[in-house]
Amino acid sequence: MVMMRGAFSHLLAPGFRKVIFETYKERPIEGTKLVNRQTSKRAYEEDFELAGFGTLRPKVEGGPVPYEDIKPGTTVRYTWTTYALGFRITQEMMEDDLYGIMGNKLSRALGKSARNNAEIVMHAPYNNAFNTAYYGFRPGESLIGDHQLIRGGTLRNGPATDVDLSLPALQAAVEHFHALTDESGIPAVYIPNRLIHGVSNLWIANQLLKSPQLPGTNLNDKNELANQGITPHLSHYLVDDDAWFVTAEGHDINYWERRAFTVSSHDDFRTGDAEFKGTRRNGSGFGGWRGVYGSAGE
Repeated sequence: MVMMRGAFSHLLAPGFRKVIFETYKERPIEGTKLVNRQTSKRAYEEDFELAGFGTLRPKVEGGPVPYEDIKPGTTVRYTWTTYALGFRITQEMMEDDLYGIMGNKLSRALGKSARNNAEIVMHAPYNNAFNTAYYGFRPGESLIGDHQLIRGGTLRNGPATDVDLSLPALQAAVEHFHALTDESGIPAVYIPNRLIHGVSNLWIANQLLKSPQLPGTNLNDKNELANQGITPHLSHYLVDDDAWFVTAEGHDINYWERRAFTVSSHDDFRTGDAEFKGTRRNGSGFGGWRGVYGSAGE
């Protein structure tokens, strides 16, 4: 496709007070607070998990010390996708545009497309949190759900049945982090600090985390959730608007920038047309699941 004067004849004649193009205000980027941002110089990156030792065991007098090996798990691989978008403008269109739309302004518009791409990729682990085809260390295990432990047993990082965001649901999420153990059954410390929610949960999220008194009742009981250090985070990129997540310090939701977004251009010697393109390589995923608790809502 190429942009020619016939399709944009309005830009060739004077008379407009202004041409409305890319004048809308953008929100601050949201996904950077939800992922660990990293860069890579490799074709892919991998994480490998190991289970440490279990708890000390009784040793009888004169008896041998029990020995135990650390136990290997599996790997998770992060791979990159190349994203690109471009446009082509005839030399005559560039020359005759009276409003400065063609060229630099269109290049800046590619930057807006790139920002949206980053948001989508950074939110992908959350938008696929209940999808078993989008897995971390173990195929068949989604980010939220039941997880097999290397030394046996299972743990779950979501309610047994999906529930909407509410006072009991958020209390259960906080209690979940207090009860977490590692792959060997030893308590693991994950401190919840962010509630990720969509627009439909905007009001209840703020009531739960910012009301000094217990919300939803006529009692004057103190709202302890407001003192847990959890910050509400409104996301406009959750595909399922009533899904919600609680993340903790040390979560393992990762975003990788293999090649940063760049815009390049050149002129076609044969036609005189100007060609512009913007490209990047990035990817996201998760390794450990322990730093996240979530529900798809009802």
